[in-house]
Amino acid sequence: MNEDVLVVENSLLKRYIQGRSGCLITDRVEEVYSDILRNHSFIPRDEAEYNFEHKQIIPYVVVHHNDDFLLLQRTSKQAEKRLHNKYSLGIGGHINPESSPAEDNIITSSMYRELNEEVRVSEHESLRFGGIINDDSNSVSRVHLGLLYVLEVISPEFEVLEKDKMTAKWVKEPELNNYYDNFERWSQIVFDDYIKNRNRHREPNDSISN
Repeated sequence: MNEDVLVVENSLLKRYIQGRSGCLITDRVEEVYSDILRNHSFIPRDEAEYNFEHKQIIPYVVVHHNDDFLLLQRTSKQAEKRLHNKYSLGIGGHINPESSPAEDNIITSSMYRELNEEVRVSEHESLRFGGIINDDSNSVSRVHLGLLYVLEVISPEFEVLEKDKMTAKWVKEPELNNYYDNFERWSQIVFDDYIKNRNRHREPNDSISN
């Protein structure tokens, strides 16, 4: 059965992302976030994949413990063939109408739901909003917009819950470069624009992750 997914019209996002492709956007993110919450709608996913007047909004969570990052590898049982055997630094998924009760922040609720469906991690140390991932380099990424969340956990204990779809392991920050060529594109952007610069990166805004 086809699912409905959360989208935002490109005309509303244009002022924030036009001419900024293949990068992590960290300015005016509070405005972008608020506009998404106020102006989103839902359309069938089959339609959204080929509708270039909208972007599907995808929360994308990077999990780390100190200098170790949780690196996932997609298996051939993933629904999207383009991701088969690719490495990913992020856990993400579409936002559906039933993602949260009406009174909750649907973006944050969906982010936690997707995370809890895929992996079980230890108690959270902190959750930060890292910026907007935009990449218009191909027809698939052109219809998606990523919301980067960075989750720090207290201990390295974790369990992959969808074992048929992915594997995972901790990788130290300096060693991530060894996997770069086989990263999915969003993970390359996060690595280039966030992880390598995270000690110099501006402090993400905690207020829009709640």
